[in-house]
Amino acid sequence: MRILLWTWGLLLMAMAVVFFYSTSIVGDELVTEAEIRTRHQIEAIEWLIRDHSLFESEQDFAEWLDALAFKLNSRITYIVNGRVVADSEVPYADLGSLDDHGHRPEVLAALKEGWGVNVRHSDTLSKDMLYVARKFSGLSYMDGGILRMAVPFSHVSSRLDLLRTNLIWLFLGTFALAVILSVVMSHNMGRDIRAFSDLAKSIGEGDYSKRVRAVPGGEFKPLAESINAMAQSIEHNIELIRDQKGQLQAVFDGMREGVLTVDAHGRIESFNNSLDEMFNLPSSTIGRSPIEVIRRYEIQDLVEHVIADPDAGPRSIQIDIMDTRTVEVTAELFLDQNGVRKVILVFYDITEMKRSEKGLKDFVANASHQLRTPLTSIKGYTETLLDMPPDDPESARRFLETVLKNADHMDKVISSMLALAKSEQAGKLLKMTPLSGREHLSRAIDDLAVWASERDITFRTRTPDDEMMVMGETDGLLHVFHNLLNNAVKYSPDGGVITVSAEDDGESIVFCVEDQGPGISREHSTKVFERFYRVDENTIDGSGSAGLGLAICRRIVKNLGGEIWHDGYGEDVRGARFCFRLNKPEETVL
Repeated sequence: MRILLWTWGLLLMAMAVVFFYSTSIVGDELVTEAEIRTRHQIEAIEWLIRDHSLFESEQDFAEWLDALAFKLNSRITYIVNGRVVADSEVPYADLGSLDDHGHRPEVLAALKEGWGVNVRHSDTLSKDMLYVARKFSGLSYMDGGILRMAVPFSHVSSRLDLLRTNLIWLFLGTFALAVILSVVMSHNMGRDIRAFSDLAKSIGEGDYSKRVRAVPGGEFKPLAESINAMAQSIEHNIELIRDQKGQLQAVFDGMREGVLTVDAHGRIESFNNSLDEMFNLPSSTIGRSPIEVIRRYEIQDLVEHVIADPDAGPRSIQIDIMDTRTVEVTAELFLDQNGVRKVILVFYDITEMKRSEKGLKDFVANASHQLRTPLTSIKGYTETLLDMPPDDPESARRFLETVLKNADHMDKVISSMLALAKSEQAGKLLKMTPLSGREHLSRAIDDLAVWASERDITFRTRTPDDEMMVMGETDGLLHVFHNLLNNAVKYSPDGGVITVSAEDDGESIVFCVEDQGPGISREHSTKVFERFYRVDENTIDGSGSAGLGLAICRRIVKNLGGEIWHDGYGEDVRGARFCFRLNKPEETVL
């Protein structure tokens, strides 16, 4: 209020002084009247130029301007970029001899402020003139420039000089006083206002830690305290929002499930990395419909149904995608901060679950088949022994031996199933260490040597001279060697030869076991590693095989980080050849 009162006082003082001198000296009125009149005439001339039809040339425009100046009894000049295009006091042919008018005071003022006024002696007319200039924006066929009018000023020059002198001293004194007072007052107020301004600017630029440290007294103190409290509250809320946004973004990007949000018009708003990896989305996904980028009509139908029927609740579908995976898509409606309905879709990869369900069904079916046959046999022979016991003890013994054989087979099936389950579970907790392949192979051969000698079967080895160090686990490696060698002895003819070889390929050791048995055709080459699979699945072999041995071997080798395969026939296109590869310890890899 004090500043306002001081300002009003200064303004009233200045207006009173100006009014007194304006009314006391006629020259001021004459100059003002001449200038105003000239301004009006210039505006009228500008209007006439704009209203006039198209000028054929600059000369045509200059002649028209000469005629207009003659009627107004004034001098009219049109200047473009300092060049005089038309002057009512100079013939058109002589315009080129005129000097550059671009530096005339009234021209410079008009270019800067739109209007320019100047009083000076005219060399062309040899008398004092009042020059009034106006900036002219030009027309489509005429360049913009300065429209200037000059009126004689000699009859008021003496009185104007007196007025000018008095006003100059008066204005200088008033201006000096105003400057001193304004500097003192604005310095004090400006310091406080700048502090508030800087704080508001910092908050606007995102720096919420700034505060008004030097709190001014009086009227500004409540404002400073309020601004500081506001800045602190904003800083706290922004930090909270950033933390929550970071957490949500990390969850969104780290989800294994794909997530897709769709607006009320069915256009994609956002998606996460998992969905991109799942469907390999293009870079232009945002703003397009799901069917355009995912190319599955089921998803588009799901989105449209959820939007059309918001009260139906979440809906789910299952689709198979190109890479043999199965995805369950759940769509649910939600409202954004503006109350607009949108849809979020979550894509669950249920391939492993489906595969596990199928594996479980196959496992139960195979296990049932494997146990049903010997169980039926046991039941039949047992009923026969109970209902019609044979008189011959030898026949009764054969019946019991058959029952025992089938019972052993069932025990072997159950043991193999437990071993397979154990191998699958062990893979999750397995700790591998460097092992000697030579030592474990020799142990397995020694374990089977007695059975092989009973059938006159010999082992022949072709291995490197070193220890053949591999990464593995003792029980698992021995189990694989035992199973492969056991199968080789089982299916080899009497007097046959089993060849065991090993080869170092630089990063791993490849072990192979070859026999001279009936072999396995290529159509069964990969299937033999499946659970309960046998070439003739309707029979139980004489050794009571459960069909799980190679499946267990595959699981163990996979747990050890290697691979196992059927490599075709052995030597002389006879028998079968099984190989598996295990990685060497890192320190032994060259």
